[in-house]
Amino acid sequence: MSIIKTPNGYDLDSSGRRVVVDPVTRIEGHMRCEVNVDDNNVIRNAVSSGTMWRGLEVILKGRDPRDAWAFVERICGVCTGCHALTSVRAVEDALGIKIPPNAHLIREIMAKTLQVHDHVVHFYHLHALDWVNPVNALKADPKATSQLQQMVSPAHPMSSPGYFRDIQTRIRKFVESGQLGPFKNGYWDNPAYKLPPEADLMAVAHYLEALDLQKDFVKVHTVFGGKNPHPNYLVGGVPCAINMDGDLSAGAPLNMERLNFVKARIDEMVAFCNNVLIPDVLAIASFYKDWLYGGGLGAYSVMDYGAYPKVNYDKSTDQLPGGVILNGNWNEVFPVDPRDPEQ
Repeated sequence: MSIIKTPNGYDLDSSGRRVVVDPVTRIEGHMRCEVNVDDNNVIRNAVSSGTMWRGLEVILKGRDPRDAWAFVERICGVCTGCHALTSVRAVEDALGIKIPPNAHLIREIMAKTLQVHDHVVHFYHLHALDWVNPVNALKADPKATSQLQQMVSPAHPMSSPGYFRDIQTRIRKFVESGQLGPFKNGYWDNPAYKLPPEADLMAVAHYLEALDLQKDFVKVHTVFGGKNPHPNYLVGGVPCAINMDGDLSAGAPLNMERLNFVKARIDEMVAFCNNVLIPDVLAIASFYKDWLYGGGLGAYSVMDYGAYPKVNYDKSTDQLPGGVILNGNWNEVFPVDPRDPEQ
């Protein structure tokens, strides 16, 4: 028996047959699965990994670079806008274009809105049901759930026993109807679920709250970019004219009323993240500490180019600084140069 090194850096033994399925289409990128199957068609070893290449470069060949943003952001409806922003920045960099300060601020607001929205949606709607059992929430005591939330999220106003009783009723209607909707495909009898019923009920309540709130979060994109998903971008600036005293009838989609609306949505995002999302992550993770290892190659070598400069075009002012971690040494961060193709 020999060992095969996979393209992703893992080791698979060569016993039996090796089956590779690549790509497996899924939201937010493709997946590659590799398995060893013995003579009885039993999987003896398996590796799955998310792959970074999506074919954007092929799609853009021969096209006007000023239109690149419109093509690349449609690769995903969840991380919508980030590929567009990257492409307009690349074109501007190649042509030596410097955008106005207000355009930079608007782009930053749109990007940060996406980051908050993405964290909320990913945790609650794409990920949380790996850890949260909505069926088990039917066993919860609403009063005890209220007391739990007062401990975990004391600043969150929606925490009365009656509120959690209403959430429990909504879940029960799903279950008794046999139409579980978004909860249909779960393995709810799996012993790997570790949360007590009250924690499950609290988390499902926040799942439903986040489902409503995320629709309001993305309205920031509709103000500045015209729509969501796939807001509009523009090489050289942003696609929204400003008329602070206008009533929107003069063709300028941005005035003081709209800016106040954006401010209200930002306040909602900050409050939900501080009072609900972060406390939930910490509370749920405390029951699954054996899953905190990081997983795969991502636990050893990672790279980030940084984001959100306070001063545009000055990477030293990034609010999220970039860098490289190598070989699992989290005590040393190496610099990264986005202009160096060898990196």
